[in-house]
Amino acid sequence: MSKRGPYAKGQEKRDEILRAAVEIISRDGYRGASLSQIGRSIGIDSAHIIYYFSSREVLLQEVLRIWDEGNAAHTAADADIFAWMVEAARRNTNTPGLVQLYTAFAAEAADPAHPAHDFFRARFTALQGYIADAIRKRQVAGNVAPALDADHAAMMLIAQADGLQVRWLVDRSIDMAAALATEIDLLLGNGGGRK
Repeated sequence: MSKRGPYAKGQEKRDEILRAAVEIISRDGYRGASLSQIGRSIGIDSAHIIYYFSSREVLLQEVLRIWDEGNAAHTAADADIFAWMVEAARRNTNTPGLVQLYTAFAAEAADPAHPAHDFFRARFTALQGYIADAIRKRQVAGNVAPALDADHAAMMLIAQADGLQVRWLVDRSIDMAAALATEIDLLLGNGGGRK
């Protein structure tokens, strides 16, 4: 039986902290999730969390990254990006605390000094590229008007999706997935109703 090194044990503890943080933030929101609360949930002191994550903001940024990767894992690279966006909006209603963290950090990350600035910049750039490419493919296939500016449309669709999340946080009666599906259909010229 081979011994596990300190790196493997450290990575396990780091992953355990992240899982606890995701669970607590999903349920209680990021403002309600203190390092003490996260630590208590797995039987460690909050100082141990700082050992693995240099600050609460770094931990929160890692939670965002994990959440974003989880959303991306629900779709294959060749899947319909528009169906993926609608499904992500539907799944997000089960994790209001993570949606709250995402929207708060997205706004705060406008400051280039914010630790999540590069994460959001890269995320928006990549997502806009995926959406614009999907629009262009539909244009080539004759399913979307060729006059539609794919890059602008992609940027606006991201803004609508993120705006819907903010509205939903304030008013949970909003059906984010249905509203986003309607906007996608209007944008792509499908007459406002998904078939």
